[in-house]
Amino acid sequence: MANAESDGRITRLPYEPLIPGETWWDMGKADSTAIGFIQRHRREVRAIDYYENSGEGLPHYAKVLKERPYNYGRHVGPHDLAVREWTGDGTSRKDVAEKLGLRPFIVAKNVDLMDGIEATRNFLSRVWFEEKKCADGIRALKNYRKEWDENRGVWLPRPRHDWASHGADSFRTGATVDEPLKAQKKLELPNY
Repeated sequence: MANAESDGRITRLPYEPLIPGETWWDMGKADSTAIGFIQRHRREVRAIDYYENSGEGLPHYAKVLKERPYNYGRHVGPHDLAVREWTGDGTSRKDVAEKLGLRPFIVAKNVDLMDGIEATRNFLSRVWFEEKKCADGIRALKNYRKEWDENRGVWLPRPRHDWASHGADSFRTGATVDEPLKAQKKLELPNY
């Protein structure tokens, strides 16, 4: 994130209505749910908006997405989106999301946590951030860190689970599905 800042990639970014967007999710009910709103142009990734809340179900988040003016090409959720609920009918969270109009909702691969973090680090060099709408997500990425063991005085080989985890994890979800939308049209857009 320090490189994004020094490179000037945290700036004002307009929404481009001709480019289909996508959302990247970290889902929680007791924990926060974080959603990054993304647009891609060629090899550039633009984080144009961010939303986080807790204690709400999927209908709330579907409503939030519908209220925003964005054109969505897909939604990307974490691997546990495929979990079947205990309702007895075998419905998954993905099924519920799609019934709420969030289509297509794809499930990110279940990669090793540290591999996902490394993929995110490598991916960050291509990302531009809308400074105002993504301020909370930017702050989360800047504050995501390893867990510190006070007793032994060492960093543990796992991230600290705190307020910054959710925004960082939504970004990790997207970084592990680093594939552009198949239907994206070639557009000539101005450089920012």
